[in-house]
Amino acid sequence: MWFKINFHSSKPIYEQIKDRIKLLILSGKLKEGEFVPSIRSLAEDLGVNLNTVSRAYRELVQEGILEVKRGEGYVVTRVDKKKIQMQLEEELIKVLRDCKRAGIPFERVQKLIEIVYRGEKTCLE
Repeated sequence: MWFKINFHSSKPIYEQIKDRIKLLILSGKLKEGEFVPSIRSLAEDLGVNLNTVSRAYRELVQEGILEVKRGEGYVVTRVDKKKIQMQLEEELIKVLRDCKRAGIPFERVQKLIEIVYRGEKTCLE
Protein backbone atom coordinates (compact mmCIF):
# COMPACT_ATOMS: atom_id res chain seq x y z
CA MET A 1 0.00 0.00 0.00
CA TRP A 2 1.23 3.45 -0.92
CA PHE A 3 0.04 5.15 2.27
CA LYS A 4 -2.79 4.91 4.79
CA ILE A 5 -5.82 7.07 5.44
CA ASN A 6 -7.25 7.82 8.86
CA PHE A 7 -10.97 7.12 8.54
CA HIS A 8 -11.58 8.52 12.04
CA SER A 9 -10.05 11.91 11.27
CA SER A 10 -12.20 15.00 10.98
CA LYS A 11 -10.15 15.91 7.91
CA PRO A 12 -11.86 14.83 4.66
CA ILE A 13 -10.30 11.81 2.95
CA TYR A 14 -9.57 13.68 -0.28
CA GLU A 15 -7.57 16.26 1.71
CA GLN A 16 -5.65 13.48 3.46
CA ILE A 17 -4.77 12.03 0.04
CA LYS A 18 -3.58 15.43 -1.18
CA ASP A 19 -1.50 15.93 1.98
CA ARG A 20 0.09 12.48 1.71
CA ILE A 21 1.09 13.06 -1.91
CA LYS A 22 2.59 16.43 -1.02
CA LEU A 23 4.55 14.84 1.83
CA LEU A 24 5.84 12.11 -0.49
CA ILE A 25 7.09 14.85 -2.82
CA LEU A 26 8.70 16.84 0.01
CA SER A 27 10.43 13.73 1.36
CA GLY A 28 11.82 12.90 -2.09
CA LYS A 29 9.98 9.58 -2.30
CA LEU A 30 7.98 10.96 -5.21
CA LYS A 31 9.90 12.95 -7.79
CA GLU A 32 9.17 15.22 -10.70
CA GLY A 33 8.12 13.21 -13.74
CA GLU A 34 6.99 10.17 -11.76
CA PHE A 35 3.49 8.82 -12.17
CA VAL A 36 1.15 8.45 -9.22
CA PRO A 37 -1.10 5.39 -9.05
CA SER A 38 -4.21 5.48 -11.22
CA ILE A 39 -7.39 6.74 -9.60
CA ARG A 40 -8.88 3.24 -9.65
CA SER A 41 -5.75 1.61 -8.24
CA LEU A 42 -5.35 4.08 -5.37
CA ALA A 43 -9.07 3.95 -4.55
CA GLU A 44 -8.89 0.15 -4.32
CA ASP A 45 -5.70 0.22 -2.21
CA LEU A 46 -7.16 2.74 0.23
CA GLY A 47 -10.69 1.31 0.22
CA VAL A 48 -12.26 4.62 -0.78
CA ASN A 49 -14.62 5.79 -3.50
CA LEU A 50 -13.21 6.57 -6.96
CA ASN A 51 -14.71 10.06 -6.75
CA THR A 52 -12.72 10.77 -3.58
CA VAL A 53 -9.38 10.05 -5.25
CA SER A 54 -10.53 11.82 -8.40
CA ARG A 55 -11.27 14.98 -6.41
CA ALA A 56 -7.88 14.86 -4.70
CA TYR A 57 -6.08 14.45 -8.03
CA ARG A 58 -8.19 17.17 -9.67
CA GLU A 59 -7.30 19.63 -6.90
CA LEU A 60 -3.62 18.67 -7.10
CA VAL A 61 -3.79 19.44 -10.84
CA GLN A 62 -5.35 22.84 -10.06
CA GLU A 63 -2.55 23.50 -7.56
CA GLY A 64 0.05 22.65 -10.20
CA ILE A 65 1.38 19.60 -8.35
CA LEU A 66 0.11 16.97 -10.78
CA GLU A 67 -0.61 17.11 -14.48
CA VAL A 68 -2.63 14.80 -16.67
CA LYS A 69 -0.83 12.88 -19.40
CA ARG A 70 -3.68 11.89 -21.68
CA GLY A 71 -3.86 8.12 -21.96
CA GLU A 72 -1.06 7.63 -19.43
CA GLY A 73 -2.22 8.99 -16.07
CA TYR A 74 -1.18 11.62 -13.56
CA VAL A 75 2.42 12.72 -13.23
CA VAL A 76 4.22 14.93 -10.72
CA THR A 77 5.05 18.33 -12.19
CA ARG A 78 7.83 20.65 -11.24
CA VAL A 79 6.82 21.42 -7.69
CA ASP A 80 7.62 24.46 -5.55
CA LYS A 81 8.63 22.65 -2.37
CA LYS A 82 8.95 25.91 -0.45
CA LYS A 83 5.30 26.68 -1.20
CA ILE A 84 4.20 23.29 0.15
CA GLN A 85 6.35 23.78 3.25
CA MET A 86 4.78 27.19 3.82
CA GLN A 87 1.30 25.66 3.56
CA LEU A 88 2.28 23.07 6.18
CA GLU A 89 3.65 25.78 8.45
CA GLU A 90 0.43 27.79 8.10
CA GLU A 91 -1.57 24.69 9.01
CA LEU A 92 0.68 24.07 12.03
CA ILE A 93 0.24 27.66 13.21
CA LYS A 94 -3.53 27.26 13.01
CA VAL A 95 -3.41 24.04 15.02
CA LEU A 96 -1.11 25.61 17.62
CA ARG A 97 -3.49 28.57 17.99
CA ASP A 98 -6.37 26.12 18.44
CA CYS A 99 -4.37 24.30 21.13
CA LYS A 100 -3.73 27.59 22.91
CA ARG A 101 -7.42 28.57 22.74
CA ALA A 102 -8.38 25.13 24.04
CA GLY A 103 -6.15 25.63 27.06
CA ILE A 104 -3.66 22.90 26.25
CA PRO A 105 -0.52 23.81 28.20
CA PHE A 106 2.55 24.84 26.23
CA GLU A 107 4.57 22.11 27.95
CA ARG A 108 2.15 19.44 26.66
CA VAL A 109 2.34 20.78 23.09
CA GLN A 110 6.14 20.91 23.34
CA LYS A 111 6.22 17.31 24.61
CA LEU A 112 4.04 16.14 21.72
CA ILE A 113 6.34 17.87 19.23
CA GLU A 114 9.34 16.11 20.78
CA ILE A 115 7.58 12.73 20.64
CA VAL A 116 6.68 13.19 16.97
CA TYR A 117 10.16 14.33 15.96
CA ARG A 118 11.78 11.40 17.78
CA GLY A 119 9.46 9.04 15.90
CA GLU A 120 7.78 7.68 19.02
CA LYS A 121 4.15 6.63 19.10
CA THR A 122 1.73 8.92 20.89
CA CYS A 123 -1.15 7.73 23.03
CA LEU A 124 -3.44 8.96 20.21
CA GLU A 125 -2.05 6.54 17.61
